Amino acid sequence: MKIIAETHCHTIASSHAYSTVLENAQAAKQKGLSYLAITDHGVAMPDAPHIWHFSNLKTLPAEIDGVKILKGVEANILDTGGKLDLPDSLLRKLDWVIASFHEPTFPPSTVKDHTEAYLRIAENPYVDCIGHAGDERFRFELDPVIRAFKEHHKIVEINAHSFSARRGAKENCRRIAEACKRYEVPVVLSSDAHFAYEIGFIENSVNLLKEIDFPQELILNGDEEQFQAFLAYKRREKMK
Repeated sequence: MKIIAETHCHTIASSHAYSTVLENAQAAKQKGLSYLAITDHGVAMPDAPHIWHFSNLKTLPAEIDGVKILKGVEANILDTGGKLDLPDSLLRKLDWVIASFHEPTFPPSTVKDHTEAYLRIAENPYVDCIGHAGDERFRFELDPVIRAFKEHHKIVEINAHSFSARRGAKENCRRIAEACKRYEVPVVLSSDAHFAYEIGFIENSVNLLKEIDFPQELILNGDEEQFQAFLAYKRREKMK
């Protein structure tokens, strides 16, 4: 199983990561990837870059060494109303917006609260992808949330980093992937790389999807034409 895009990585702009944009792009080229999404943490995280970082992403070239650069963010979900830590006026200009729960910006709460937040996030037209939803601390009601993601054209991330970094993530990711299969919700496989050598390292996610016989056609970053079509669709929707 091969991917054509790394959809989640961090740079030294998030100070718990250790590589530059250029180093990540060079690693993506070595891995044979066509796309690289730069998704540093939104401003509410303790070590996040300043908001100017995101407004100035336009400075980055469209391509580095033949790898197309998606200018994005891993935005933080702040409350049950689905508020994010970047304004819509900025989110709409980005190529790839991930929405994620993180403990410093949304202390783990109840299944009801997590579910409500995800249902509101599903309605946000500027969100492209749901980040590492398999975190045990942020359990949610699976079926209504995955159905909402389907209805509102959200992509669900199967985050390979979670398997080692987040307790209970493997089994939760399995349940989420099975629900995505059931409701035909596309997924992306990502490394959530914090160092250039991790770019494109998705073996944990691949193995999980093989175990449940997940349809290849639902792996959005497994096919370049399909991935390009989604980006074009979202670009049109964000500009409305």
